[in-house]
Amino acid sequence: MAQPISIIITCCNNEQTIEAACASCTWADEIVVVDSGSTDRTVEIAKRFTDRVIIEPWRGGYSKQKEFATSQARNDWVFIVDSDEEVSTELAAEVQSWDQAYFDRWDIIHVPRKNWVLGRFVRAWLPDYGSRIFHRDRVRWNEHVLHDAREPLDPSRVTHSRCHLLHKRIGRQEFEGYFSGKRMDARVMPVARQMYDRGRRCHWWDLLFRPWGAFFKFYIMKRGFLDGTFGLMMAQKASVSVQLKYAALWAIQNDPELAGDDQSDAS
Repeated sequence: MAQPISIIITCCNNEQTIEAACASCTWADEIVVVDSGSTDRTVEIAKRFTDRVIIEPWRGGYSKQKEFATSQARNDWVFIVDSDEEVSTELAAEVQSWDQAYFDRWDIIHVPRKNWVLGRFVRAWLPDYGSRIFHRDRVRWNEHVLHDAREPLDPSRVTHSRCHLLHKRIGRQEFEGYFSGKRMDARVMPVARQMYDRGRRCHWWDLLFRPWGAFFKFYIMKRGFLDGTFGLMMAQKASVSVQLKYAALWAIQNDPELAGDDQSDAS
């Protein structure tokens, strides 16, 4: 491989999936695993694949945790892989085929992701791009409360890979993979607070039209209907998520006490 790459994996209590994640990355120059306090076998399993296992308490956000992990890498080019993801064999081969001139041309390489829910591939969620491969000195980190992402210092130096990451392809397939009230409760208010802080406000038309817009997007425009009942469920899931997000925003703007800070969970 022309350019040494460090794989970054952050984790906490992911013993079901960490082995597959690490095993899919053995082609890389280095694997750095940053664990935020697992009480299961996650760390033990990760140490089978790398001696770069670092214990670091949760820093209060995904971007902060992964920015710290990135700082621990030996290489300037890093590839962030979540602990419930795998680098497909096709993606691994694609990355290894890039020559030095390719890396010199770009600062961020967006990677598409294939998602599984209840053991089934979600067609309508493609391409689900993420800023996963990047030169750490040529990006800025955002502060989204749920999702880590990087932005290029030079917007012209961004491209996309052809091949995919695989998300939640393995592991226990339970109903919580489709819906978890506890998980939704932990996520929807922080997102709504961030929207509020950034000047967003909820109007009656947001609650009326946005959920239907999400359903139409994922069921019709992104052809979820081709997956029958499962595709219908995925479109409904998107619609409910949007409805709850804007309802939470409405609640915050009508009760200033709800605008207080949350502590996000690392799991």
